[in-house]
Amino acid sequence: MERLEEMVEALSSLSRTGWMLRGVPHGLAETVAEHSFHASIIALELALRLRDAGYMVDPFKAAVMALVHDLGEAVIGDIPRTAGIGEAKREAEMNAVSSLPVHGLVKDLIREFEESGSDEAFIARLSELLATALKARWYRRLGFERVSEIESNMLGSVGRMLEGRVYGGVLREIIASVFGLSL
Repeated sequence: MERLEEMVEALSSLSRTGWMLRGVPHGLAETVAEHSFHASIIALELALRLRDAGYMVDPFKAAVMALVHDLGEAVIGDIPRTAGIGEAKREAEMNAVSSLPVHGLVKDLIREFEESGSDEAFIARLSELLATALKARWYRRLGFERVSEIESNMLGSVGRMLEGRVYGGVLREIIASVFGLSL
């Protein structure tokens, strides 16, 4: 992939596989670009509210990290978690990221997201899971019951991530008030 335009078009037309595996038709399945946008908005809101609660986080860095976290999928495609090749997928995505026509800082943000070392990366990762859970909730409302497993898995992962975090309780309250989700 040599041009930014190609990468953006690939992400905009690449439907997330997990939805289709559970009966959501291709034309209705969320694309990788949509997912990244949703995760970015969620990250921005969570980080702003966390900052308002007195925690030193950069909401814009968290939002951008969530926005770019799946850029590698423009090259390798969307491989669902159920494929069971987590580490191989991660390695392939990171190799793909190194070949993308994006600024080095964008690549650094993706690496930071993958390493989950910073508070911003934590919030971006949390937001990615919440975006998936919320999309599953939306599909269930449309009658696609087979997505309920995705929703419960994502919410379980969010709950486990929050355990032991200094601001875990605050984020639980924010998630409950903003999204109506109890973890």
